[in-house]
Formats: sequence, structure tokens, C-alpha cells
Amino acid sequence: MDWREKLFGRVLIKCDSSGTQNGKFETVQTLEALSDCVEDGEGAVCGIYFSFANISDKSDDFGVRLEEMYKKVLPRLKVVEVVLWAHVGTPEGPVEREAGFIRNLTGKSWFAVPFHDVDIKRRLTQKYSIAVGVPTLVIRGRAVRDALLSDPNGERFPWPAPPLDEVLKGVLLEGAEKKLYEELPIDAVRVFYFAAHWCPPCRSFAPGLCTALSAVRKRRSKYANTQLILVSSDRSEQSYARTIASLTPGLALSVPWSSPARLALPAALGVAGIPALVIADGTGKILTANGRQHLTADPTGLNFPWSQRPVSALNEQALLKMARHPAVVLFVDDEDAEIEFSESVLAPSAESYYEECSIQYPGFCPYQNSSDDESMDFDYSTKTSRKKKPFKHVMFYIGIDGTDSADMIREHIGLDDAVPLLTAIDFPKQRMVTMKYGDEITTDSVQNFVDAFLSGNADFKPLKPYTQKC
Repeated sequence: MDWREKLFGRVLIKCDSSGTQNGKFETVQTLEALSDCVEDGEGAVCGIYFSFANISDKSDDFGVRLEEMYKKVLPRLKVVEVVLWAHVGTPEGPVEREAGFIRNLTGKSWFAVPFHDVDIKRRLTQKYSIAVGVPTLVIRGRAVRDALLSDPNGERFPWPAPPLDEVLKGVLLEGAEKKLYEELPIDAVRVFYFAAHWCPPCRSFAPGLCTALSAVRKRRSKYANTQLILVSSDRSEQSYARTIASLTPGLALSVPWSSPARLALPAALGVAGIPALVIADGTGKILTANGRQHLTADPTGLNFPWSQRPVSALNEQALLKMARHPAVVLFVDDEDAEIEFSESVLAPSAESYYEECSIQYPGFCPYQNSSDDESMDFDYSTKTSRKKKPFKHVMFYIGIDGTDSADMIREHIGLDDAVPLLTAIDFPKQRMVTMKYGDEITTDSVQNFVDAFLSGNADFKPLKPYTQKC
């Protein structure tokens, strides 16, 4: 499935098409609209412009500045606008919102996500952590609002971030043992924590962060070298010292107060507010830009480093999804080798399923109303004349023995404590199936099990309705 369709679905609207004055937008295939855009490397880039329909240009002229710059850099940039609604306690309903949507887009020289494609909008706002800072422009995963405002002629477009190893080259990180950034082990996941002592949310966020990272380092051998790196936004060196003191001794290194890298890193990593958590690997590749949100949803770090993956560990958030979607779960002991084994045998089946169904990790299909993110209330009507194809949305999880979520689901459906144990649980249809005891769990046997489950040919057992037990 092409990355453009994964982001925006199959169709976009052309904002400057004929008839827009009457509220009639022409639709165009996404691949046609963005045909010359490339995901990486040299070529035209796709910018995602998040805007509010009920905020006027007089309140924020970013849209005007973007239009001016857009004309100067064409055809190197293609913009897709995502129109949201500012929740300011106003009484407007769907009719007024659609009118605002039309009014906001009419005559624009780019494309937009259709009004009724709420799932697409919801997923994009979640993917790029668009909770504050609207309007803004995202290019290749980075918010570039400030860069655009400081470069209205687009002379430095597309405002690429300098590589991390360049920003931090020669920087002696401070801590229990001072260490040059380039001396960190190549397998060490870098957790950049942006915070300040004057920020109350930072002070409340730090203890949970330290607890989770300590647990991750002990639980998984491949993350034993995970390094927390503090990037201070404090206003004085004294306040900077207090921020360091709020972290678990020996867990974190910090970018020195006097280092120019301290001021360069927010722009390099696309950080606009604090507290913020950005996670990168040893090559400088960003694994997740919204680590704060992920840690809040996964406080024990079972799915650290929260990069997109076909298989996830069962946690409280997963249980909520399972109430609406069937899931394949492999229960194993809380041992590093067992967790690694689970990932190796489940991942091929999950990847094959997602590819066949044109689903993007961790299970969002852009052609269905299937988003699990409920953190933002769009309050739009989702009625559409587009016919939806039959769809079975299946999640893939590892149930780690001894965790609250795994123990809860076992008790809930009456599973014994045998491990490893492969099961498929379908709460919507109130049924389940378990691999026969004694059968060897391999990549092939898992695939056969999943095929039987998806085809409906498995030996299902009934479940009581989910709502009757919880």
C-alpha cells in the first residue's frame, strides 16, 4: 500500500476546483494529487497543514503566510489541509461546521482531507501529536511552523533538521560519568527529555518517566543501554541543576547548560512545548516523536520505544481495543527470551495480514471507520455515500504473564495459566479459540492458526458478552 494512501486514504478534495463557490469540491485520487511527492530523499515533499475552521485570519495569519510561501516554492511542495474545529464552547453543530469547512478551503491552491473522513483526521492528529499549536505545518514528520515564519520566502525550504550526530558532535554529556555523545553505545536507544524546573507538568511527569525507563532496562536486554538525555529549557543554571536533581541518580545524562546544542535540539527534533519525549536510535532515526503521550498510555513501558510495530504487548489500552476488535494473543512468561520468541513467531502473520488488508500499523485502515483513538472529539457526521468493503479488524498482542492486563484477560475468559498459549479472542462475536495443548508454536503453526481464525473454520468456543463481565 502506498504511503500517500496510508496517510490520507484514497481521495482528497481539490480546493480550487470549479464549483467551489457553491460548496461543491472536486475529488481527486490521492495518488494522482500527490504523484510527484516522495516520502524521503530528493523530490517534491508533502506538507500537512492543520488548521481551525472557526479561527479567523485576524486571530492568526499563519495560513496567509503559508499561502504566500507556497506560491514561491511550487512545485517543490504539495499541501494537504486537515481542517479541525476549535473547541471553544460554541454551540455550532455539524451544519455550521461543514459550512466553516467549505468557507475555510474555498479558493485555496492545494488539497484537503474531505469533511466526512473523520477517522483520517483523527489518526493524523494523533500521529503528529496535534493537540496544541494549531495552525501548523508538518513536513516529513516535523512541525515547521516556526521555520516557515522565520523564512517567509522559503529560502531554506524544506527546512530539514540537522542530523543529531552533527548537533551533538563533541558535546560532553553531564552525569554521574561524563560521556561524549558519540561514545554512547550504538545499540543505546536515546530518550531525549525536554523539561524545566519552572514547568509543573514536568515535575509531575519525571518520576513516572524514570520508573518506566528503569523497568524497561531491566525487563528487556536489548534496551539495557537505553539512555535518558535531559535537554533543559530552564531560564537559569540554578534551575537547570534542580531539574537534573528531579531525575533518578545515575539514570540520566544531560546536555550542558552552556552548550549551544541545548538550544538547537528543540528545533532539530521538532519540539514545540514541554514536557516532551523524543526517542531515537543509535543512527539518529526518530522512533517516536510523541513519547510523552505513549508513556501516559503505557506507564510501565511494555511497548517501549513505542515505534510502529505489527505486534504489541497487551496493556490496558489494548484491552479497550479488544472490546471492539478481535485479537490474536500469545501468552508467555515474563522473560526476555520468551518475549523475543513471541515477537518472532507472531510478527510474520501480523505483517501479512496488515499488508493484505491495506492496514497501517498499529491497525488503522484508512478506508474504514475503525480508528481506536478517542482522545479528540470531532463531533462530525460520518455519513458517507462511499460503499465500504467487508472488513475484519484484527489486532496482534503478546500477553506477558504477571502483568495486570494479561492476568485480567485470562481470568475474564477462563484461561488457565499455561504458557506459551496462543489464543484468538473475539469479544464482538462473543467467541474464542485456543491452539491445541502440546502443539508446537512456530511461525508456520501460528500462520495456520490465524488463517483458520480469519476464515471462520476454527474450533470456536462461546464467550459471555463482554459487558456482562466487566
